Amino acid sequence: MIDKTNIHNNFLQVINQYEVHAEGADVTRDNRYDVTVLVNGLPLVHIELKRRGVDLKEAFNQINRYQRDSFWAEHGLFQYVQLFVISNGTYTKYYSNTTRFQAQQENANSNRNKKKTSNSFEFTSWWADAKNKPIYDLMGFGQTFFARHALEDSDQLLCLYFG
Repeated sequence: MIDKTNIHNNFLQVINQYEVHAEGADVTRDNRYDVTVLVNGLPLVHIELKRRGVDLKEAFNQINRYQRDSFWAEHGLFQYVQLFVISNGTYTKYYSNTTRFQAQQENANSNRNKKKTSNSFEFTSWWADAKNKPIYDLMGFGQTFFARHALEDSDQLLCLYFG
């Protein structure tokens, strides 16, 4: 599925405004995902964008709603997403996806008093340059984080899921 030996043989594609409708048995409401990066047709990175000035946590909460409502609906392809990027243009962070099993357990046992898990906003991270200076702005983040060699590096994204 993924060529880890010759990473440039992999096909990258970006889609935006992908819509999932509440027609399926597992989809509870219509959703439109902002931006998704596909590697050989598998969605491995999802990007949730908000307007400048909107709290970054709103993008994080939106992804959580997608996870509850439609990402894994009917065993869909969005279960393969490995990384999430959230941005309001001014601030941009990223975080890894929790496992499907863990997320299902958390959703089934949801209550307001439970402890923080890896699926909490506190586990989001700033991207940094070579001197470890955080890159906050979406454009600076995108130029480094989404550079082809960085995204396809077999020690990073592709091995997260496929080992």
